Amino acid sequence: MDTPFYSMVVIDDIRAVVNGISKDMDWSQHGIQIVGTAYNGEDGMALIRETTPDIIVTDIRMPKFSGTEMISEVFTLIPHSKIIFISGYSDFEDAQKAIRMGAFDYILKPFTPKQLVEIVLKAKGVLETEKHEHNQAKDMQKMLRESMPLLRQEYLNLLLRFTAKQERLLERWEFLQIDVEQSPLAVLVLEVDHFAQSATNTSVGEIELLRFSVQNITEETILTKTKGIVFRDSISRFVAIMNPTDDVDMVTLTDQCRENIAKYTKCTVSAGVSLIVSSLMELPDAYRQAMEALSFTYYAEGNSVLSYSNIQSKPKTELLRLSVEKEKELHFAIRTGNFEKVQHVLELIFEEWDSQTVLPSPNMIRTRYLELSVLIHKGVPELVDGADPASLEEIMRIMTSHDSSLRDMRQALEDLCRLCCDCMESYLHSDGQIVINNVISYIRDHLHVNLMVGDYARQVHLSASYFANLFKKITGMSVMQFITQERMEKAKLLLLEDKPIAEIALLLGYEERSYFSDVFKKNTGLTPTEFRNRREM
Repeated sequence: MDTPFYSMVVIDDIRAVVNGISKDMDWSQHGIQIVGTAYNGEDGMALIRETTPDIIVTDIRMPKFSGTEMISEVFTLIPHSKIIFISGYSDFEDAQKAIRMGAFDYILKPFTPKQLVEIVLKAKGVLETEKHEHNQAKDMQKMLRESMPLLRQEYLNLLLRFTAKQERLLERWEFLQIDVEQSPLAVLVLEVDHFAQSATNTSVGEIELLRFSVQNITEETILTKTKGIVFRDSISRFVAIMNPTDDVDMVTLTDQCRENIAKYTKCTVSAGVSLIVSSLMELPDAYRQAMEALSFTYYAEGNSVLSYSNIQSKPKTELLRLSVEKEKELHFAIRTGNFEKVQHVLELIFEEWDSQTVLPSPNMIRTRYLELSVLIHKGVPELVDGADPASLEEIMRIMTSHDSSLRDMRQALEDLCRLCCDCMESYLHSDGQIVINNVISYIRDHLHVNLMVGDYARQVHLSASYFANLFKKITGMSVMQFITQERMEKAKLLLLEDKPIAEIALLLGYEERSYFSDVFKKNTGLTPTEFRNRREM
C-alpha cells in the first residue's frame, strides 16, 4: 500500500527562500508534496484557497497580507491545516502571538534544511495522528449507524421488561432516535402462527426473508396511520410500540397488519393489543397486557387479533381438574386395551373442560393437557419398551411445544392413548395368555367341580371383572361358555366309552341326569342317547 502524501505550500517575499525550500530540498522522500508557492500574502492566500494544503510554510511578515492576518482565515477554510511561520529575531513576539492564535510552530532565521525538515515532519506526524483519530471516529459513527436498529431492539426489549428512572429513559430514547412520541403509547405483540412446523426443512435464507417481510409489512401498515416502531422479540414474535390517536383504533390497525401479512406472505399471524398507557415507565404493563391477550388467541388456533380490553373484565379463571372417577375410568380402559372406550372417556373429559363458564388461560390448558399425558404415560409402564420411540417422542414434542394448538394437543393425547392400548393388548396377549392357559388347564382337570368366575379369578390373583374381560379377550368366549363347551366335549368321549349317562353327568358336575341331557342337546342338537346310537349305526 502506497504511503499517502501530504500537500505543502511555501510563501515568502524572498524568492531565494521560496526556491531553496521548494526546489532544493527533496520533500518526496518524506511523503510531502509541494503543491504551490507564492511571494506575497495576497497571492499566498489565493493559493491556499485553491489548493487547501495540509501544511503551510510562510514568512510571518509579508507585503499585502501578513502571516498573522492569514491565521484566522486559514482555520476557517482548512481547520486541520498546520501553519509553520518563518520568523526573524525581530519578529519573535509576533511568532509567539501566532502560536497563541493556533499556529503549529515557527522557525527562526537563519535555519538549516535539517531544522525545517524536523518541524515539517513533526507537523506531518500530528496530521497523521489526527487523520487516524478522524477515521476512527468515522468508523465508529458508521458502526453506530449500522448497529442502531439492533441497539434499539435490545434497549426496547429491556424497556418492556424492566423499570428505569424517567430521566434515564428519556435520555436513551433520544440517543437512539426513536421516532415515537413518549405519550400516549400502546403495545402490539404479534406472533407467526405455527412457526416451528413451517420452519421445518426451510432454509435459513427463507426464514430470514419471512421474518423481514412480517416486520416490514407490520411497520409500513402502522406508519400509514400513526408513529410506531417494530422490533423482534423472539425468533417468531414481534413487538410494536405505537402512538394511539383519536381517529385510529389500535385493534383495527392491528387487524390491518394481520390481513396484509396474510396477503403478501406465506404465513398468518396472531396478535395481542394492550390498553393505552401514558408514559414510557408503563410500557412493561402494556407489554404484559399484550402478551396475555396474545395467549388467548390460542383458542382461535391462529390468524386472529385480541385486545386486552376483551379479557380484563372477565371473571377469574376457573381451575381445570380431572375427576377421580374419570381418571379411574380412563386408566381402566387403557389397561384393558379398549381404545374405543378410551376415546369415549377422553371426549367426556374434553367436553367437561370445554364447558367451563370462563375460558381457562392457555397456560393452564397446556399444563392440564401435559399433566394428562404424563398421567397416561405413567399408567402404562410397558409403554417404554413396547412403543415406537419415534412416535412417542413426536407426541411428547407436541405436548411440550408452545407452538402446538389445542387441536394438536388433543390429537397427540389420542395418539398417546392408542399407543398405550396397542402396548397393553400386546402385553395381555403374551403374559395374559399364560395366566388364562393356567386357568384352562385347571378347568379341564376339574370339570366335575362347580365354581364361580370369581373363584377362578382368585386363583390367579385378579379381580373378577378384569379376569372375565381378559378371559373373553383371549379365548373369545365367557368363562361359563368355555366350561360348558369343555364339558360337552368330554361328555362325547365318555359316551363313546359306553359309560352310563347318569355317571357321565356326575363326572361333569351335573347332579341330575335330566339337566345334563338338556344341556347336551342344546349344545349338540342330540340327546346323549341319540348321540351314542348314531355312533353305533
